[in-house]
Amino acid sequence: MKHLITGLVVLCLSYSAHGNEKTAQNFITVFNEGSQSEVIEYLSNNMSQSRIETYGLDAYVGVFLNEKNTYGKLKVLEYLPEKNNNDRIRVISQNNNFEYELVINKQSSPPHKINYSSFNDVELKNIKNASLTPKSFSQELAQFIDNLDNNNAFSGAVLVAKGQNVLFQKAVGYASKEWQVKNNLETKFSLGSMNKMFTAIAALQLIEKGKLKLDDKLVNFVDKSWLPEGDTDLITVRHLLTHTSGLGNFFNEEFNASNKEAYRDLSAYKPLVASTPLLFKPGTRNRYSNSGMLMLGLIVESVTEESYYSYVDKHIYKKAGMQNSGSFALDDVNNNLATGYLKRMHSSGWVNSIYTRAIKGSPAGGGFSTVGDLHRFSLALTQFKLLNKELTQAAYSEKTQYNSAPWYGYGFSVGGTDTNRVIGHGGAYLGVDARLDIHLDDDFIVVILANQSDVVSPVRRKINELISSYKP
Repeated sequence: MKHLITGLVVLCLSYSAHGNEKTAQNFITVFNEGSQSEVIEYLSNNMSQSRIETYGLDAYVGVFLNEKNTYGKLKVLEYLPEKNNNDRIRVISQNNNFEYELVINKQSSPPHKINYSSFNDVELKNIKNASLTPKSFSQELAQFIDNLDNNNAFSGAVLVAKGQNVLFQKAVGYASKEWQVKNNLETKFSLGSMNKMFTAIAALQLIEKGKLKLDDKLVNFVDKSWLPEGDTDLITVRHLLTHTSGLGNFFNEEFNASNKEAYRDLSAYKPLVASTPLLFKPGTRNRYSNSGMLMLGLIVESVTEESYYSYVDKHIYKKAGMQNSGSFALDDVNNNLATGYLKRMHSSGWVNSIYTRAIKGSPAGGGFSTVGDLHRFSLALTQFKLLNKELTQAAYSEKTQYNSAPWYGYGFSVGGTDTNRVIGHGGAYLGVDARLDIHLDDDFIVVILANQSDVVSPVRRKINELISSYKP
């Protein structure tokens, strides 16, 4: 849900198709100076009612407040011409000094209220960056992160490595705001959807061992009572890995209203998966699916006759030397575990996200790790210690021939260019923001873990900028 909402309320700007800059200026005033009550009033009056009905006003107010916190005051540079119902404004963020094009999509018919909006990166041309040595790389990145920390715009840990050589690592902010316990390099952060990489590797390991096939049917391993009505007999392992199964998202209204303490094993998710309708015939389209990854975890349990958590711990975490990673139950005494924080409609300050999370993570996400463990994972992956070379490369190659998204492989995101391939995964939830980028061609590994909503993107952008100028 977060990806659909992010930025959507950030600039609920509604100047007319002819460029009513006064309305835009009123919005900027609310974004820069508005109190919580003024934000609530503004969004109530300017957002599309259908969007509010879909997710609730509280969700949009929360994202607006988090984005205000992340970007700080916005300086308007230029109001650009409207295009395809999109209002566009060039701004600079006070907190990170990056330039963005704010794109605000409006309803095509009156009263032209806001459907969604986003901060789009603006790449400035004809700027020559000085070559960065390892020392200057580290100094510039440290200064950038310290500045965000001073503005409460980032709480977490960052690691950048060139292969095995760590160029930079730093932790800022608080693992516990209540107890004023600071984050450190051994702090365990929630990964959100980054756990999907581990689930995909687990399934591919079983394929490598000949215990599973990509074209095996889901119903051969999972009782049909788990599944909604429709063509679920057609769902294969490949469909689950590529998000083309048609299964939806178990993070639904029923989950939100349920007792989160119940989710200690995979069986607890059964009512949520079974009650979520099949979205399309398997294999014909793609739709990012948490339920699909949960099904892969059930297949792992069926084939191995052990719990998903135990299998991943033995065959991925221990193999990669990840000693501080796992799906830790939140009511256990967990050393050095970061609490997630965010801004929400019901509170004037920070709130923690403990009560919004399942008590234990699932194959779709919610586990914990450290920046060091994810560096070790990246090395083990690219050195083919977790899977053979053929299946490893298959995991991070796009699968559009199977109607998958061009940015996705088997459990890994796929990006970059032909000469600078970047693979990995992101993760986000309430009070969680995370990213792993493995640059396959120039050997950089970037890990960004945050216990604060909507803060990773500027850090990732800065690191990519520095990498482009790095000259050892």
